[in-house]
Amino acid sequence: MLKGQQHAREFLERISKNPEGGFIFFGPDGVGKRTAAILFAAAVNPPSYSQDIFDLKVPDISPLFPFKAPPDTKTDKWLEDWGDEKEKYALNKISPVFPSSSVIPIGNKDKELVGTIRDLRREMRFPPRVLKKRVALLFDFDRIRESGANAFLKTLEEPQHDTVLILTTSRPFALLPTIRSRCKMVRFKELPDEVVREYLLNQGFDEEDAGIATDVAFGSLRQAFKYLADRDKFISENILDWLEKPSSSSVALGNLIDSLSWRVSLERIIHSFAVVFRWTLRARTGRHPSWKRLAGIVESISLNISTPSLVHNIMLTEKMASRVSLNPTPSLFLYSYLTSLKFN
Repeated sequence: MLKGQQHAREFLERISKNPEGGFIFFGPDGVGKRTAAILFAAAVNPPSYSQDIFDLKVPDISPLFPFKAPPDTKTDKWLEDWGDEKEKYALNKISPVFPSSSVIPIGNKDKELVGTIRDLRREMRFPPRVLKKRVALLFDFDRIRESGANAFLKTLEEPQHDTVLILTTSRPFALLPTIRSRCKMVRFKELPDEVVREYLLNQGFDEEDAGIATDVAFGSLRQAFKYLADRDKFISENILDWLEKPSSSSVALGNLIDSLSWRVSLERIIHSFAVVFRWTLRARTGRHPSWKRLAGIVESISLNISTPSLVHNIMLTEKMASRVSLNPTPSLFLYSYLTSLKFN
């Protein structure tokens, strides 16, 4: 059920006989970290409970994920919303995209609500209720405040022999060094294009759609499904138009910024550039996208851009992508980004 990831799969199969302590599953978004975590939770427990574990409906499986902070009063609605969100993390579901303001809840001192760090700490003191191994699944753990990480660290420092803690993250170095040092690191890589494409075909998508989705996903099933769900919000046609004949003139940049600002999300803009630049780098190794329009743009840029400039653009795009969550002023953000790109 876990696509690709042979190295991680072999490692987890090997240690599933006697797992203890904490694990960090790290790698790009949408490559199987959550799937592997749930499958591993099932593998270390009796097979008769597997389906309930897949559905996250066993008391000894404790999922935590980025969500809004619990209120001081009227918690019933919060618990209902949390339960609805939890269902989206079950096996064979596409992980939800959470708001940038979401964090893994710490919980209140006097209310140990399910789905919070404080409740997890309390649960970890007791043996499993029905399973052989209690498993805590902490998804996107880099979305936790330092105070919550310090609270979790106390649990990690004194693990029970019948407890396994699995943290998933696409940003391992955003975690506290003290947490990383106490966990076994398990790396997940980008999925091969053929794995993504085959999976999409098996899901009923046609050859063309599966091919384009694979081109823009770069080894991430989440990104592929995100594109297929709403193509107009994934790639900006304005960016593709400009990249066909990029110009650094103030007039051209002004017109582009004016056509984008407040109309197209910064995330979509940055992702559009990232797709083109990464494929241009791939083209240097003889790989080409199946999407004809993208292939034409990549070929045109590749003829005129040096490898150092291309690498600069990729690194710049990655850096700017990390700043989108800070909600910058679009026009200033775009001007800073576009005037820093190199096409020589």
